[in-house]
Amino acid sequence: MFLAIAVLMIHPQLATTSPLQAKKAAMDASAAITVSAGTADAENSLPTLTASLETPAQPAAESSEALPEAPLPMAVTAPAPMAYLSSGKRLTVSVGELRAENRRKELMWKGLVIASSGAATFDAWSTRRAITGGAVELNPLLRPFAGNASLYAAIQVGPALMDFAGKKMMYSRYSWVRHMWWVPQSASFVSSMFCGSHNLAFH
Repeated sequence: MFLAIAVLMIHPQLATTSPLQAKKAAMDASAAITVSAGTADAENSLPTLTASLETPAQPAAESSEALPEAPLPMAVTAPAPMAYLSSGKRLTVSVGELRAENRRKELMWKGLVIASSGAATFDAWSTRRAITGGAVELNPLLRPFAGNASLYAAIQVGPALMDFAGKKMMYSRYSWVRHMWWVPQSASFVSSMFCGSHNLAFH
């Protein structure tokens, strides 16, 4: 009976000491594993280090051969600024050329003034001649002047207006109008010549 009581009293001490011993044993085992892993890593890294120390360094030529060659710089010569301008006409006009062009236009305008006025005078003369032969003036604006010499002055109104229009068109700000300044005077000349020729055909 004493033996049973003694076993019961010793058993809790064994039970309390066994978990402590198990914990201590587990800690010792983990420390041993850590130390062994550290030594294993050191052993593994040592050959790599020694291998890297033992292998000779690659020369710079091999690394440069592995890369593509850089393009060599080329000397670029800029083209001349006037190389792209292939126009046959000059871009600038001198003052003398402008004056000569203006003088030529003025001479042409004066020539057309004389021609259109002369054609209108021819139309008036042929009209007077046809009226004396029994013809009748068909233009209602000139009919009041057809019976006397005032027809020569009245018939010059149309050419004078065309001369004024041509002069204005010569100095217009629109280029296409400036190039067609001679059209009104030419139309006046042609119409007067046509009417005079028609009057001459009347008997």
